[in-house]
Amino acid sequence: MINSVITTMKELIQIQKKLIRYAEQKRTVLIERKIDELNQLVTEEAVLVKQLEQVENERIQLVDNLLEEHPSLNFNQFVEQLTDDLLKEKIIAQLHTLRGLMADLQTKNRVNERLIEDSLGFVHHMVDQVVKSKQQHFNYQSPLDRQKSQTINHGFFDSKA
Repeated sequence: MINSVITTMKELIQIQKKLIRYAEQKRTVLIERKIDELNQLVTEEAVLVKQLEQVENERIQLVDNLLEEHPSLNFNQFVEQLTDDLLKEKIIAQLHTLRGLMADLQTKNRVNERLIEDSLGFVHHMVDQVVKSKQQHFNYQSPLDRQKSQTINHGFFDSKA
């Protein structure tokens, strides 16, 4: 049963590594403003997240089954009491790797989130500029008409979208 937990942890590590690669690719795509590639990455990432959820649920079930035999222990305590030092080190190393990968992924996702917020801020700014800008008159206009048009501040659009 402990070998099944190790196997699922290996799967989780592989999925986390893939998610980190996607996060790095998303950062590049966000910087280069390639929306179609971003949509593709998000779709592929969603599939990986579902896979991660399934494997994590499997891991939780395996650990729960394992701990039924030792109800007074949590998983870390269970690992510490293992007599096979090689097995114990393997599990501890996998746990450490998973924690590191999750922290790395969170950091990359925070950076991507800031990039998205900056992009949205830029888009909002540009929309505001278009909406607020005055219509330009390219033809001759009498000074009296110019005064009237200056008091009426129309943008390109009648209302905000």
